[in-house]
Amino acid sequence: MTARRHFPAITDARTRILILGSLPGEASLKAGQYYAHPQNGFWRLVGGVIDVDLPALPYEARLAALLGAGVGLWDVVAVGKRDRSRVYRDAARR
Repeated sequence: MTARRHFPAITDARTRILILGSLPGEASLKAGQYYAHPQNGFWRLVGGVIDVDLPALPYEARLAALLGAGVGLWDVVAVGKRDRSRVYRDAARR
């Protein structure tokens, strides 16, 4: 297992809602972006809430749209290890 590091917080003075994450997944780490896996519904879901087609925007524009809507992102675990097989095994039981 490799230790993973969090992404920096995405906030500014307008932030009123802070969406908390834990640790980035493999796709996010490779891309260097929050919620980068193509099957992750985060951008579609939040875009529906703030009425912006976030999936259609480049990553930096997505972040700007979130901030403009008063929404920030933050991974609360600074460093951690995740056993992928355990995550998948536990998810399959649900």
